[in-house]
Amino acid sequence: MELDETVAERIDLLAEEGNSLLDGQSDWRGAIEVWEKALGMLPAPSTQWSQAVWLYASIGSAWLEGDDRENAFQAFDNAYRSEDGHLNPFVLLNLGSLLQGRDDEAAVQLLLRAYMLEGSGIFADGNESDLKFLSEHVDLTRPMA
Repeated sequence: MELDETVAERIDLLAEEGNSLLDGQSDWRGAIEVWEKALGMLPAPSTQWSQAVWLYASIGSAWLEGDDRENAFQAFDNAYRSEDGHLNPFVLLNLGSLLQGRDDEAAVQLLLRAYMLEGSGIFADGNESDLKFLSEHVDLTRPMA
């Protein structure tokens, strides 16, 4: 099912606006508001649309910028439950990271899936501790079937 082209274009513009607020102005609250507005433009249920994955993931990243791990978890969980979100390495990485110390078994499974999809590069740029956590639970030197 395809999203109406006009709606899709408006969502893309809002997504860019949110990115500018977060990246250019460090306004994570403003970015969340814009992305939530974009989510509101998706026909219900919003999770059936691929746009929901990256909008929820962006919201999760913004909550992390604001050091709110609980809201970040909720946003990444929504991304995971959205269209093909369970296949998105960025979503898997962040959910796995947020679950450490809360549900280590689930954290390992999510981080391992991110690793299998993207390799160790997914853990660059500040996620090295997640790779360390994963390697403490899984032998990453063994070939995986």
